[in-house]
Amino acid sequence: MIISFRFKNFRSFADETFMDMRAVGYKEHPSHLIRSKNRRLIKTLAVYGSNASGKTNLLLALASFHVYIYQQLFTIRSIGKNPLLSALHHVDAGRIVPFWCPEPDEEPIDMELSFISQGHTYEYGFSLFQGTVLTESLALDNHIVFTRTGDQIHPGRLYEKFAPEKMNLGIRSNCLFCTILSCMDSPSILEVIRPFEYYFSHGISYYFEFIEHLKLWENSREEKAVYRLLEKSEALNYALKHMRILGMPVEDVIYEHGIPKIGYRIRSPRTGESMVHYACMNDFSNGTLKLLSLFEEIFLLLKRGGTLVIDNISNDFHPAVIKYMVDLFQQETNENAQLVFTTYDVSILNNRQFRRDEVAFVDINQVRQSRLYTLADIKVRSDASFSKDYLLGKYGAIPMVREEQARDQSE
Repeated sequence: MIISFRFKNFRSFADETFMDMRAVGYKEHPSHLIRSKNRRLIKTLAVYGSNASGKTNLLLALASFHVYIYQQLFTIRSIGKNPLLSALHHVDAGRIVPFWCPEPDEEPIDMELSFISQGHTYEYGFSLFQGTVLTESLALDNHIVFTRTGDQIHPGRLYEKFAPEKMNLGIRSNCLFCTILSCMDSPSILEVIRPFEYYFSHGISYYFEFIEHLKLWENSREEKAVYRLLEKSEALNYALKHMRILGMPVEDVIYEHGIPKIGYRIRSPRTGESMVHYACMNDFSNGTLKLLSLFEEIFLLLKRGGTLVIDNISNDFHPAVIKYMVDLFQQETNENAQLVFTTYDVSILNNRQFRRDEVAFVDINQVRQSRLYTLADIKVRSDASFSKDYLLGKYGAIPMVREEQARDQSE
């Protein structure tokens, strides 16, 4: 689970930015909190903002950080097992690039993630400048494992005997030292690195709409998800059950001549007889297929723990479906899964659905610098009308129509 994510000088975010999943001391919605190691973490974070404000860049900061680590920790062959990370690995969207500025790059990119994996708390971060690793650090359960400045490694007190100079290890300027730790066979180092590796292979799942338009795969992401579901009966049953609750008469998924087909229940208008009709996936909407895929991820995350990150959850789904998915994460029985998503759907933007620390905004200024803030940051009252006040412009992060330019366009 994510505790916090800090970054600076990335795409439209020039200044230091915190995505903080630590709960503020509010009393409302106690069931929306995960309690772990004397911490209270929020289960959901909804991010609002106007078009082109930087909402996707916020999620890309986390995903690009993840991809950079993932491609060094694991082999290229393993990267292909994660469709989204594999896609981001090959396109510019997955690159760690500095703030978009006409001046030459002079500031490094800083990124640091604090997270919980297999009962341990990690803090890991690095700074990059034009592909060179300037600094790097890793801490486990509040104990420093190592810090790095350039090619100099400084082990923490508990790990001094595993210093790289004693292991005759060289460090390339574009290589993360955590990948060198992953190659060591010392029991003490393995205790540190195994939960670390597990988190970056299983701890975060992503859904980005623009990836579908890149057409990087022979089949769509949703089609591959259906193949995976057929191999996981529990996940499939979970997905079908929740889709039926949402009023979709899906009954089963089968293989027919090597092709997955979805069965849905129909009833004869003449006889009233009920039967299951199987159809190819091309006959179903993108929203239906996407729901199958998402419910698979939700099932796995609720079971093993982790964070689901969705860019523009508003696409393809009715507001009632969005609310239902948010409710799944906010339910009291969920003890180890989080949902972070961007959206335009204001129907769920209210104090019955969210705590004030669960609602964030991304706004952008005239020089195209994005900033992130929450309702808690701007001291909004708990009884405020979130959606009404947001649409009135009280919180910012909405489109501001420039009347003079609008008149020029109409003439």
